[in-house]
Parts: sequence; C-alpha cells; structure tokens
Amino acid sequence: MTNHDGGCLCGGLRFQVTAAPLDSGYCHCRMCQRNSGAPVVAWTTFPAASFAWMSGVPATFASSSHGQRQFCSNCGSYVLFRSTKSPAEVSVNTASFDNPGAYPPKKHIYTESRISWFHTDDDLPRHPGYE
Repeated sequence: MTNHDGGCLCGGLRFQVTAAPLDSGYCHCRMCQRNSGAPVVAWTTFPAASFAWMSGVPATFASSSHGQRQFCSNCGSYVLFRSTKSPAEVSVNTASFDNPGAYPPKKHIYTESRISWFHTDDDLPRHPGYE
C-alpha cells in the first residue's frame, strides 16, 4: 500500500493517508475561496479511517453547521475538511501533499460560486452545487 504524506507550510503539522483516493476536484464555493484566499481549492477525498496526523495538533474551525476545517495554528495553512454529512470521509487540501501532482482533479463543484474572471482550460464535469 502506498502512503500519501503531506503537511503545512511551516512543517508543524504532518499527516499520512494509507488508502487510495476516493475522489478529487476543484471547489469554487465561497467558503473555500475565503478560507484559502484563492479563487478555487483543489481537494482529494479519502476514507477518514485512513487519515492520521503524524505530528502537530491542528486547530479546528467550524465553518458551517456540518463542516469543520483543520489548519495549522502557527502558519495558518488549511489542510483538512470534515463534514458530519459524510463522516466516513475527509477531504484534504491537495496542495498540502508532498506530491500534489499525484492527485489530479476529476471535476469542478460549486461552480455557481465561480469567480467570473477565473477559468480553467479543461473538460472536467462541472456541477453548480456539490453534484
């Protein structure tokens, strides 16, 4: 089995995932935009049981009634999203992996919130909401 390792900008948080990705994509929702300061966030979803923090303790922010975002309290890097709507899964910020190129996006979600000047040149499926 291949391990998927990553961490935050300062290295205070390190994580490992021990299962194959379940899904991946670009999220255009306003929460991801505001959380990241970017027009879109690339994410990769894994079984929650396969994810473990290897070092550091993340800070947690309840960004909605069902969602929690975990990040480094030192450098501010956003790493993980958990939802009570899908507790068996975690979505990892793809850019936080040591090898983010290994997790290509498969779709776009929440395109109804896409910033008008931001375009990607791909043929991936686009969904106005989650799907």
